Amino acid sequence: MRTPRRTLALLSTVACAAVLGLTIPASGANPSHDPDSWQANSVGGDEENEEVVANPAAVTASCGVERWAVKTGTDADAGKITLQSTSNTTIASLTSLPAPSSLPSNNRVQPTETTVFRLQATLTEYKLETDSDFHLVLSDGSGHTMIAEIPDPACVGAGSPLASSIQKSRTEFTAKYTPTSSFKTANVPVTITGVGFFDFLHGQTGVAPNGIELHSVLDVQFGSGGGGSVTVTSPGDQTGVVGTAASLPISASDTAGGTLAYSATGLPAGLSINTTTGLISGTPTTAGTSTVTVTATDSTGPSGSTTFHWTINPAGGCTAAQLLGNPGFETGSASPWTTSSGVVSNSASEPPHAGSYDAWLDGYGSAHTDTLSQQVTVPSGCTTYTLSYWLHVDTAEPTTTAYDTLTVQINGSTLATYSNKDAASGYLKHSVDLSAYQGQTVTVKFTGTEDSVKQTSFVLDDTALNVS
Repeated sequence: MRTPRRTLALLSTVACAAVLGLTIPASGANPSHDPDSWQANSVGGDEENEEVVANPAAVTASCGVERWAVKTGTDADAGKITLQSTSNTTIASLTSLPAPSSLPSNNRVQPTETTVFRLQATLTEYKLETDSDFHLVLSDGSGHTMIAEIPDPACVGAGSPLASSIQKSRTEFTAKYTPTSSFKTANVPVTITGVGFFDFLHGQTGVAPNGIELHSVLDVQFGSGGGGSVTVTSPGDQTGVVGTAASLPISASDTAGGTLAYSATGLPAGLSINTTTGLISGTPTTAGTSTVTVTATDSTGPSGSTTFHWTINPAGGCTAAQLLGNPGFETGSASPWTTSSGVVSNSASEPPHAGSYDAWLDGYGSAHTDTLSQQVTVPSGCTTYTLSYWLHVDTAEPTTTAYDTLTVQINGSTLATYSNKDAASGYLKHSVDLSAYQGQTVTVKFTGTEDSVKQTSFVLDDTALNVS
């Protein structure tokens, strides 16, 4: 029988490291706190007293050092940030989160630091910090405060998936305010969207007791934000061919009542978006895979976005690729998979094939059905199309008759079936040929069905859909 699965894994090892290819000054650690102590020097003050590194391109000619890769999206876990979705929250909710015991310099405390949050608050004051960040103090009017930070784009390393949104939010803020080295009072309602981040406590004005921040801020909207919202529908991952015209309509729902304007970043070369209709069109000129983010912004302020991948194959050829998103479930959440409740697991009762997470279907010992599915576009022009996965079957049923089953389906057609008869002590790798589905958008689906007595657990890990 299965037991509760989830325990928040607290990451460890705190170290300061220079980022952006710059050299940390030889002056050593900031005397304002002991880097081995998360809560060192938690007395409030007007200065953050963080160590900085010289960068002539930044507004203060300096950038930060402490956890800077995590702050700006150049860390090892940046690809795990759920940029395709946003979680609405409150300051009270964020400040009630448990503080991690340690803060790694190049990895994220999941799931908080891989989640994009949106909250409404009052911007009470703001200033320009010595590391070139805009330091925003947010209040909910009920005694809870926290910090949000907008880095200088010059301090954001190449390849950060946050770079364009940081630039946008910086522009949004400076269109209304001009931060200086002293705090200025604002007391205006704002809607802030940003990535969760735990900071060391070292005297920051407005800091939350647990050190939670939104850092980096990805969007700033001034006003109450009560006029509605914008949601952009994901079109799913796309494929195309060099020299072949492409056309992809983007749709969005808008309850704010204004006029929508569309924009896109990361489009393959040769493609562009119509800012009025959202239609992406053009003729691709270069082979490769791009991460595309489409944003729809209402004229009254609210905006929404979606992110997907677009693979352009060479004319008459094939680009080898693995097409499934989150194939080993290592983000700790399902997306872009769609699952029934509780499938993604890090339980020691059913350990993964590799990493920390797996997908655990069934195992209840009662009549139950679990599902795991993902939509993916399969390109044409390749020679091999293989769906593979590692499967562990654990059962309390007899192994002579199939009572509980797992099916593997593509667009509703069953390609493989397993049961309690396939129980084994470890994982076994399986694969199915998907050549018949080239050039199609398909749904890969695993369905585990359990009868009313004696559990069978179907545990999947390290899935892949490889084309070459």
